[in-house]
Amino acid sequence: MIRLTTPNSSGYVTHYVAPDNIARVTEASTNCQWHGIRAIVKLFDGTVLECSETAHDINAAITKAGGAA
Repeated sequence: MIRLTTPNSSGYVTHYVAPDNIARVTEASTNCQWHGIRAIVKLFDGTVLECSETAHDINAAITKAGGAA
């Protein structure tokens, strides 16, 4: 499992995601980064997570967990 956090108005929400459930990881736009969102993670079930981790860090976690990168 990979631990991802999403910023919200009251702090952060933690998500634990199986590496094989991640369809795409992209770097967030500059505007999103201003608000603490560093990467956009799309899951195969259609869920989109706006994460505080960088796309590079998420990709490294996927690789370390043995998932497809």
